[in-house]
Amino acid sequence: MRRNFWINHLFFQLAWPACVVGAAYGQVWPSLVWVGLFACWQLQPTRSHPNDWPLIGLFCLTGILLDLIWIRSGLLAYSTAWPWPNVTPLWLLMLWVALALSVNHSLAFFRRHWLLWALILSVASPFSYWVAARVGAVVWLAEPWLVVLALGPAWGLMVGLLFFFAHRMDIMSADRGRLLKAKMETASQ
Repeated sequence: MRRNFWINHLFFQLAWPACVVGAAYGQVWPSLVWVGLFACWQLQPTRSHPNDWPLIGLFCLTGILLDLIWIRSGLLAYSTAWPWPNVTPLWLLMLWVALALSVNHSLAFFRRHWLLWALILSVASPFSYWVAARVGAVVWLAEPWLVVLALGPAWGLMVGLLFFFAHRMDIMSADRGRLLKAKMETASQ
């Protein structure tokens, strides 16, 4: 079990350089290969969580909307804007997939402590975007203080709420399981 935790964590930690550095060099394939391997490993029935697939969809939708806001508002521009300019690039979408693949695994602690996660992300996300800008994957189009002020709270709130929702999904799944078990016990009596 601990082995799976650390492998998930390693995949997640290396997703950022695969996606961001690849984009800085105009390449999308490193993100596709790395996150594809991550998904193949994590989504195997013996390792997957029942909510992994719904969370991938929810995280991708959130990422598309949030990144579209940054693009349309003129705060950020992304290198390697593939497949189309002015939309969330594929390499960035792969980062959202990697984050979703970690929610129920190496980042599971933060589902119950989502407010702590939101606070951490309020600081860490602008720093991550700053590093991405330094390597050439992102361009800050607005004043730095404005980018930090927009990214930090928005990322913290949105991703924190996604982790809270993941925790609620677990509770609802457990409740459904208990109800089903009670019905089966009642039916067998």
